[in-house]
Amino acid sequence: NTLPFRYYFFLMPMFCFVIPTYMACYLLDESLTNSWYVVAIFRYVASLNGTWLVNSWAHIWGTKPYDKNISPTNSTFVGIAAVGEGWHNYHHVFPWDYKTSELGAYSTNLTTAVIDFFAWIGWAYDLKSVSDDLIKKRVLRTGDGSHQYSEEQLREKMVDYINNLDHENENVVWGWDDVDMKDADRKDATVSNKID
Repeated sequence: NTLPFRYYFFLMPMFCFVIPTYMACYLLDESLTNSWYVVAIFRYVASLNGTWLVNSWAHIWGTKPYDKNISPTNSTFVGIAAVGEGWHNYHHVFPWDYKTSELGAYSTNLTTAVIDFFAWIGWAYDLKSVSDDLIKKRVLRTGDGSHQYSEEQLREKMVDYINNLDHENENVVWGWDDVDMKDADRKDATVSNKID
């Protein structure tokens, strides 16, 4: 067991409730009641609900640009509320991509910004990311048509591609090291900050 797990029942209440309450009282001259209910309790409940949105809202409302046959969706609202975890359809189709989305901006995916920072200082490495070509192939094969690659310029290719596939017997890729993952898909991935 690591230190945080060993002392969880002491550290979690201290960092989640006691220290924020004390800091609001001391630095902002708030009353103990206001500090407790606003800075500790309300903040904790709001962050829990933002996290839980991923498993509720992001499985009901949103688009399915990568695979229309699974329940997870992409939702900008959840992406903002859960600090970058709203791109659930992408995450379930490409679970090995560290970015959990194909978005280049950090505005709705702060999780990627944190991981990129740790890669920059050398603490995160071998970051795997899906290539543009692999995304296009998947969008055309199983997407719901809401992705930019599904627009006019690819409609003809999509019809031909779908007509030539047997989806019922197709293997599903669940993780980076799964035996079902094809070597061609592995080669299409982008690995940044690689350590050999």
